[in-house]
Amino acid sequence: MKKNLIFLLAVCLYSQRTNAQDLFTVIKVSGNIIIERTGFALGTGTSFAQNENLLFKIPESRAAVINPDRGRFLLTSENLTDFRNYKSNYLPSAGKISTRALSVNMAIKDLKDHFEGNYFILNETGLKIDTTVYPMSDNRFFYITYNYANRAINKKLAFNYDTLFLKKNELLAVDGKLIPDSSISEMALMYLVAGESYTATPVCVFTPVFPDYIVLGQEISVILDQINKKSYNEKYNEISAFINEFYGKVDDANLERWLQENFGLRE
Repeated sequence: MKKNLIFLLAVCLYSQRTNAQDLFTVIKVSGNIIIERTGFALGTGTSFAQNENLLFKIPESRAAVINPDRGRFLLTSENLTDFRNYKSNYLPSAGKISTRALSVNMAIKDLKDHFEGNYFILNETGLKIDTTVYPMSDNRFFYITYNYANRAINKKLAFNYDTLFLKKNELLAVDGKLIPDSSISEMALMYLVAGESYTATPVCVFTPVFPDYIVLGQEISVILDQINKKSYNEKYNEISAFINEFYGKVDDANLERWLQENFGLRE
């Protein structure tokens, strides 16, 4: 009986201490991070107190976590102590949040800068191209090339006036079947000019990132639930920054449209 009372008292004291702390909710985890007290792994939607001791089973693990009042934080083994001890109302930023452009429909002038690195591709991505730099017609067009099963796969990209389209189901179709996106680690964007001869100019090389929409939807739902009282721009900038940190570069116009269609997020 006495042991039971001691146990209940300890639980109550911990509960009071936890309630006095800010609770953070996990958006996404890369790697394996364990709550030492419970032995449970952090995962999307997990809430934990700021003062919890976390074990990084894989040293390079990281977690995006968020609190309605204190914002979003990128948690790593290197900044765990700072995170636990930080007392200010605002934690250091999770990373630079790029302010939403005043116009997300401006033409892309530097395609290399836009694509290079990890590039986040929705099922259908439409990109407005600066046609003074890259005119598009039957004789001037872009194509994607990549290697699959020791074969060079070339995919001409559809366009409409100044808008170039990247469509997952077309990019990954080989011999009439969709290949796993995980099997493609690199794609090259090429610009071809046809005439008496053909001139193919490399534009850039990038790593395509095709999201799992169920997982991505859960992650974005956590962000929106935690900052539901914030402005449209604040919500959009948090989502955009999170995608940049964990997935790759993302085109603003396409992300805005996708968020509106799937989450009703609009100005």
